[in-house]
Amino acid sequence: MEFHQNICPRNCYDTCSIISTTHNGVLISVEGNPAHEYTLGKLCPKALDDVKKVYSPQRIRYPMRQQVRYSGFWERISWDEALTLIAEKILNLEETYGTTLPLALNKYSGNFGILHNAMEGLFTGIGATTRAIGSPCWSAGVEAQTLDFGTFFCSDPLDMSKAKLIWLWGVNPAWTAVHQMPIIFDAIDHGAKVVCFDTHFSATAARAHRYVKVCPGTDGLLALGFAKVLLEEGLIDPNLGSYTFGHEEFIHYIETEISLDHCSEITGVPISTIRNLAIEYGQTHPACIWAGFGLQRYTNGGQTLRAIDALGALAGHLGEEGGGVQYAQFETWRFSGAIQDPFHPINSSSNADQASVDNLTLNQKQTDRLLNINQFAEEAFNCTDPPVKMLWISGRNPLSQDGNLQQWKKLISQLDLIVVSDLFHSKSSEAADLFLPITTHYEHWDLNSSYWHYWVGVNEPAIPPVGESRSDLQIAWDVSSKLNKLKPGSCAFPISGDEKETLLRELGPPMLDILGIKKAEDLLNGPVRAKYPRTAWENRTFATPSRRYEFFSSRASDAHLSPLPIFIPPLNSSIDAPLRLLTPHHHSTINSQVYATGTANPDYVLHLAPELAQRYDLAVGDRAQIWNESGLLEVVIQPILGISNDVVIVFQEQVEGPLTDMGQLTLGARGFALNETFVNLRKL
Repeated sequence: MEFHQNICPRNCYDTCSIISTTHNGVLISVEGNPAHEYTLGKLCPKALDDVKKVYSPQRIRYPMRQQVRYSGFWERISWDEALTLIAEKILNLEETYGTTLPLALNKYSGNFGILHNAMEGLFTGIGATTRAIGSPCWSAGVEAQTLDFGTFFCSDPLDMSKAKLIWLWGVNPAWTAVHQMPIIFDAIDHGAKVVCFDTHFSATAARAHRYVKVCPGTDGLLALGFAKVLLEEGLIDPNLGSYTFGHEEFIHYIETEISLDHCSEITGVPISTIRNLAIEYGQTHPACIWAGFGLQRYTNGGQTLRAIDALGALAGHLGEEGGGVQYAQFETWRFSGAIQDPFHPINSSSNADQASVDNLTLNQKQTDRLLNINQFAEEAFNCTDPPVKMLWISGRNPLSQDGNLQQWKKLISQLDLIVVSDLFHSKSSEAADLFLPITTHYEHWDLNSSYWHYWVGVNEPAIPPVGESRSDLQIAWDVSSKLNKLKPGSCAFPISGDEKETLLRELGPPMLDILGIKKAEDLLNGPVRAKYPRTAWENRTFATPSRRYEFFSSRASDAHLSPLPIFIPPLNSSIDAPLRLLTPHHHSTINSQVYATGTANPDYVLHLAPELAQRYDLAVGDRAQIWNESGLLEVVIQPILGISNDVVIVFQEQVEGPLTDMGQLTLGARGFALNETFVNLRKL
C-alpha cells in the first residue's frame, strides 16, 4: 500500500485535503486528511466517489475525432494526429488572417489548480487570441465587496465558531460547504443562534434556529430594512465615523427612502420579524453574516451585497472576532503567474522556444480580444475583423451551463475547428470535432488553494495517467512543441518540462512569505495555512482609497453605479413566462459534473410547491416541460414544501438570463444573473 497527498480541485468552498491509497499502481480508496485544520479528515459525497470517477467506463481515455458534429460517431486517433490537426489549423488561420485572433479559448473552473492555467499560457505564447473574461459565478459580489472594503477578503471560517449570532444568508452549507457545519454547530453548542435566510426551505434551514423566507431578488431591500430599524432603535456603532466614509449620506438615504411597510410588502417578511431580527442583530456581539453566491445572481446582485455589507458596518460588526460579513477571498490565489506568461522572467531558463519569445513582442502579447464569458457566443459570433474560427473549450461545459444556447448554435456553425479537453463527454463535446482526454488530480501534480479557507497545498500524482490521458500542462507543452516543429518561432510557451518543477516555480517569493515557508519544497510536506489574520479587518483599516469602509464609493460613481448601496428591484415575470427558475447547487454535483450517476444526461427534477403542481395538474413523477423563448427542458415533477407559488427549482443546469449589475471593474465583465430566468410549465 502507498499513500499520497491530494487536494480536491472542484469549484467548492472546502478544497478538501485528501489521502489517497494505491496498490500496485491502482487507486483503491480516498479519505480525508486528518492533519488539515479545516477539513479534518472528512470528505463530501463528491470526493468519496472519486475512485469510481477515475475508472468510470464512461471516461474518455484516448484522443477522439468526431466525423460529423452532433453525430456521436467518434473515432480513436493518435495524439500526434490530434496535435497536428490543432497546430495546422492555428498556423493556417494565422496565415489566412495575418493574426491569431481567430483562435479562441473558453475556459473556467471545471477543475481548479494552478497548473490548469497552462492553457492560458499556451494561448499567450501563440500570440494575440480571443479569450473569455469574467466569471459566471460571483462577479457582482466580488465587485461589491471590493468597492466596500477595497479588496476581496474574509475571516478564517474557523472564526465563525466564536459568533453569538450567525445569519446564513442565501447560502446552504449543509449541501455546498459541509465542513463549515461542524463549526456552526460548535458555535451553537456555545450558545450561538443561527438564522437562515433563503428563497426556499433548504437543508441548512432545517438545521437553523429560525428560517426566514425571502422573495427572490429582494434581499438587498431586506438588509436596508434592517438598517432602518437599527437607526430607529439607536443601535448603530457609536464609533462609525472613525473608520467609515459616507455614513452620513447612507443614513440619510435610509431615513428618507426606506419604508418598513414597503420593505415587508416587497420581501414577504413581516414587519415584526424585520424589527425583531434587526434588534437582535444590533444588540448581539459578535454577529456574523455569511452571504452566499446565490444572492448576487440577480440583476441587482451587487447592490444586494453592498447593502448587506453596509448593515454589518452600521451595527459595528466589522473587524470583531467571530463577526463581520463573509463572502469569500482571493488572497491565497496570489501565485507568481509564471505559467500563464511565457514572457515571465522565471521562464527565461525553461524549455520555451527562444526564437518564438524573440518573435512575439510585448505589444502583441497584450492585444488579446476579450469577450464576456457570460455573453461569449453572441460576442464571438459578432466578431468580424477577424472572425472567430477555432474554439478550445477547457474546464467548462458551456453548451450545458451558458445562457442563449441558440446563439451558441450560430457560433458553432461558423467555426472551422472545435476542441474540447475533458474527462467525459458532455453537451459541449457533442458539438466538438476533437476530444482530448485529460487526467484527474490523482494523475498529475498541481497546487491548490481555497477561496474560503486559508490553506494551500500540493497535489501529487497517485497513479499513472489512465489510458492516454494527459494533464493540461502536458497538452500545452505538446501543442507548443508541434507548432514550433511545423513553424519554428510560432509559440513562446515551453515545449517540454517537469510538472513538479513547474509547480514549485509558481510559488514565487511573495507567496512563500504569505505561507511563512523558506522554500517551495517545504510545501511538499503537507498543506500550510497562509499567515493572514483569523479575523478580517481586525484593526478596521481597509484597502479602499480612503482607507475606511466606504458606504459612499467614488469608484462606483465613476463606473456609473450608485455610490451608495440602494435597492433596485429585480426583474419580473411575464404572462408568457410566469415562473422564476432558480438553479441552486446540489449536494452531490458541481454544476453539470454528474459523474456519480454514470451519465452526463440524467433526468432533471423540477421542485415546486404542491399548490403550484396542482394548478398545472401535476403529480409526483409526472413528466413535464419548462420552456421560454430560448428553449425547453424536460423534467420530472417533485412537489416539496417551502417554495413560493411563483418559483420552481432545478439544481443547476442550462438556463437563460441577463447580466448582473456589477463585475466589470474587478473581473473585467459583469456576471450571469442566473436567478433572473423565467419559464412556463406544461404537463407532457
